[in-house]
Amino acid sequence: MPNSNPLSQALNKAIGKMLKPLVKLLMHKGITYIGLQELLKETYVEVADLNASFQLNNKRQTDSRISLLTGVHRKEVKRIREAINTTKTEKEIKASISAQMMAKWLGHPNFIDEQGEPKALHKQHDTALSFSDLVFSVSKDKHPRSILDDWLQQGFITIDKEQLIWLNKEGYAAPEDMEEKLFFAGKNIEQHLTTVTHNLTSNNTPLFDRAVYYHQLSENSALEIETLSKALLLETLKTVNKKAAQLQQQDADQAELTQHSIHIGAYFAKDDKQGDK
Repeated sequence: MPNSNPLSQALNKAIGKMLKPLVKLLMHKGITYIGLQELLKETYVEVADLNASFQLNNKRQTDSRISLLTGVHRKEVKRIREAINTTKTEKEIKASISAQMMAKWLGHPNFIDEQGEPKALHKQHDTALSFSDLVFSVSKDKHPRSILDDWLQQGFITIDKEQLIWLNKEGYAAPEDMEEKLFFAGKNIEQHLTTVTHNLTSNNTPLFDRAVYYHQLSENSALEIETLSKALLLETLKTVNKKAAQLQQQDADQAELTQHSIHIGAYFAKDDKQGDK
């Protein structure tokens, strides 16, 4: 019998809306309901195990406690906990490093000029402010040449006749590699849903989460708004990125205070139909 509680009904309806585009993606990728069950079970166990809000007095969770919270059988909980692997793949590591490098080149005081534009970087490591310096400021584990070649191939950078490397600021779009695309998709949606969850479950000050939506627009009107949105939102993200880079450098000497992470997103969504409301 359906739950007649208005709040429960509203929650179920909201979750249904969140799930529709996800289910569409799953079906496009050939993942059926049966195929999703195991992943959903694993996710329930991982959240109950690792999220502090479900722990008692900061004690380590037991299989029985997790089973009670999730409804997953205790034997299954034990199996899943032993198999959980949060290690990032090589593609995920590469995507993360590239994103950090791009953010630094666009906003860190060492890598922008007086006008706030990204500086040209030298190709050779033994010269002032090289591409290698940018790579090593993010990670010491990756060879700068491999990243340089990859960025050249994807059109993120150009090299002039003086062997100076220039960032194609407007050329840094979504990566072509599907694994990297999935990495960023998961990261962005995870953070947006984290904001939503905070606002629905916490009594603290709500996090910023706003949108503008209109229906009954022509294709030309939608395209005009999309163009305007991309320009304004990109400029906003660049401004926030520069400020975040400056504050991160300022906070570098206060390790005991630097425990916070931020993730800010901006998006434009357009549906060609009037359905899926």
